[in-house]
Amino acid sequence: MANSCSDTAMERILQEISAVGRRLDTMDSKITDLSADSKSIRVDIGSFQTTVTDLDHRLHAVKDQMTNLPDHELEL
Repeated sequence: MANSCSDTAMERILQEISAVGRRLDTMDSKITDLSADSKSIRVDIGSFQTTVTDLDHRLHAVKDQMTNLPDHELEL
C-alpha cells in the first residue's frame, strides 16, 4: 500500500509538472543567453526567470521529498 500512495502522489506531481510545461509552451517566451552549454540557457517568461539547471535541481528536490515522506503525509 505504501508504494501505491507514493506512486499516486508522484504521478500527481508529474501531471502538475507536465501541465506547467504545456502552459509555458503556449506562452510568448524567449530564450536568452544561449550558449553551447545547455545548462546555462536562461528562460525569460514575463517576470519568471530561471535556468535549466535550477529547474532540474528543484525537480530532483521534489522527487527526494516525496520519496522520503511517511505514508500518512502522502495522502492527497
